[in-house]
Amino acid sequence: MVHRSPLVAVIVALALCHASPAYPKCARVLLAPQLITHAADPIPAGGGVLIGFTETTDDSAETFAGHDPAMNADWTLVVGKRKTRPRLEQLAPGLAVYRPGALRGTRPTQVVLRDGKGAKVGAFSASSRADAATLPAPVVKRVTSTAVAQDKGRWRGTITTTIVEVDQIPDRAAALIAYRQDANNTTALTWARVAVGSPPTIEIYASPGKCGTEPDGLTAPAPGVTVVLAWVDQFGRRSPLSTPSVVK
Repeated sequence: MVHRSPLVAVIVALALCHASPAYPKCARVLLAPQLITHAADPIPAGGGVLIGFTETTDDSAETFAGHDPAMNADWTLVVGKRKTRPRLEQLAPGLAVYRPGALRGTRPTQVVLRDGKGAKVGAFSASSRADAATLPAPVVKRVTSTAVAQDKGRWRGTITTTIVEVDQIPDRAAALIAYRQDANNTTALTWARVAVGSPPTIEIYASPGKCGTEPDGLTAPAPGVTVVLAWVDQFGRRSPLSTPSVVK
């Protein structure tokens, strides 16, 4: 039997009372590409395959470390039987479209997007015919940004959230992009996926916090900044810009 003096017992009790709360350690979080275009929907003229990003703890995503996970210059498109480099365009940090370019003939053509190792990302049909579907400019009611300080053990930081309220989410919209407007220049800051029928209050940015991560360049629109917004459909086609709004 072990005997402890009263003084030792008091010291131990005080140490336990004042010990910092234990917080679980974060798993290693990586970014990986995420397919947004639906395979069942034909890609119209001018459209392409839309790629976003997602967080994962899968070590295979190490391939995409060090660059925007949506932007992969080594990916290829197989158009019919032709292997070609897609026309790659970054729409916003973490959002890109891979376009097949001009197609031959009027019949639908099979298009397969493959990653740098040759694995299939998705298979689609594409048409040289333009469709009449267009997205209207967003009607923005307000844009608000809030910052809340957090203290979680050894991690101290600020969680920033930006909310966009629109009149409605139109049919065929797949994402909403926010741009900072400086004179005649626009810079994409952030974006969010949207779904038709969802509430018109959209969280377009939320900082990743202690355990998350995000693509380089993804930024919360700060209060006082003038922004314009645009819808994007699942083929990477953008709507006209909204009228300017000042972030509150």
